[in-house]
Amino acid sequence: MDEQWGRQYGKGWEGSSHPHGRNVWMATFLCLIIFLTTLGNTLLILLIFTQRSLRNTSNYFLVSLFMSDLMVGLVVMPPAMLNELYGRWVLDVNFCCIWYSFDVMCCSASILNLCVISLDRYLLIISPLKYKLRMTSCRALGLILATWTLAALASFLPIEMGWHEQDLVIQSRNLTSEPQEKQCRLLVSLPYALVASCLTFFLPSAAISFTYCRILLAARKQAVQVASLTTNVPNLSEEHAQVGLCHGVFLRFGCPPRCLPPRL
Repeated sequence: MDEQWGRQYGKGWEGSSHPHGRNVWMATFLCLIIFLTTLGNTLLILLIFTQRSLRNTSNYFLVSLFMSDLMVGLVVMPPAMLNELYGRWVLDVNFCCIWYSFDVMCCSASILNLCVISLDRYLLIISPLKYKLRMTSCRALGLILATWTLAALASFLPIEMGWHEQDLVIQSRNLTSEPQEKQCRLLVSLPYALVASCLTFFLPSAAISFTYCRILLAARKQAVQVASLTTNVPNLSEEHAQVGLCHGVFLRFGCPPRCLPPRL
């Protein structure tokens, strides 16, 4: 088991066995982030379920997005905090693979949910009169199910089956005689990184860019039509800048680390 662990997830001597050497403020800050992430997404989900006026088809996708972020706060961030504080993997050996699978699944589901939300907004802007006929509750739930299924297939299936492993043997960088401590590192092959990144980041990003560009064009066209009936022409430059800024931040910080080729 230890040999297989070292081959798949790497080993190294990093940090001490106790977090006493770490700054206490770092632990407090990380706990605060986890608490705010969990509390914020929980309140948003409860708000949609408790307010009757918010229980519509469009908000189904928002609940799915909040659920993926909530799972990040509950499942992904606490072990990552322990990794940061202790400098090594202190949990069960078998949980490392499950933890990384949840990490990949939640990040993928979050990006795919953003893609579905942009598609929903696109249909609402392009044909508002036919929106309720096209985006029914069953179709919305079907899109959400497809989103989570694709995210699970891109995470649990290849990681549990070992398809993400590299063919080459990864040598440990530690050449000292010190005893090695277990580290939970996901070492992926280049084909897996490319396929998973294209399915869960680059293609959804291209779809989001396309839909929001079409939304802006449609909004501008409608604004011109409304302006022809009034004397005040609306200024859409600020709206363009806001949407462009939001999408730019998403592309910059939404790119998962697995999109990059592994470092040998």
